[in-house]
Amino acid sequence: MRLLPLVLGLLLLLTLAPGLARAADAQRWSLRDQDGNRWSLRIFAQPDPAYPSGDRLRLSALTQGIAVDHAKPLLISDGAGGAWTLANRSEELVPPDGGALPEGSAQFDMAALLPRPSDALPLALSLPLAGEETASIVLGPSETQALHALRNPVAAS
Repeated sequence: MRLLPLVLGLLLLLTLAPGLARAADAQRWSLRDQDGNRWSLRIFAQPDPAYPSGDRLRLSALTQGIAVDHAKPLLISDGAGGAWTLANRSEELVPPDGGALPEGSAQFDMAALLPRPSDALPLALSLPLAGEETASIVLGPSETQALHALRNPVAAS
């Protein structure tokens, strides 16, 4: 009888471990834009099989009242001529059968982040907001190194 709780606990851990490992793979930072608004930046592999696989970059406003434009791409530049345009995948924020997109969050496909940016140059993100405004967010060294270190997407065969 003493082994039963141990066995049940071990089975529960083995069942939950894959999901916990995927959650641990995500990287998250808190940043500020040019106006001092706070943002959460998250980099992760798309876990939902209902959507195409690949790495995603999600920006979520931590300051109330900010609305992002869910139709426009995210622009990334490195100040040395490097520029990337990441497709908006905000529709992945809700179930495939619909639902309202969160006003303050947007998600982007990182497949176009090739070649990977240098880990030595700061990166600037230009996030389109509702009403033709843009939030400018400069990444620090740890965020820039995380983008540089991403594995290259697997080419479809």
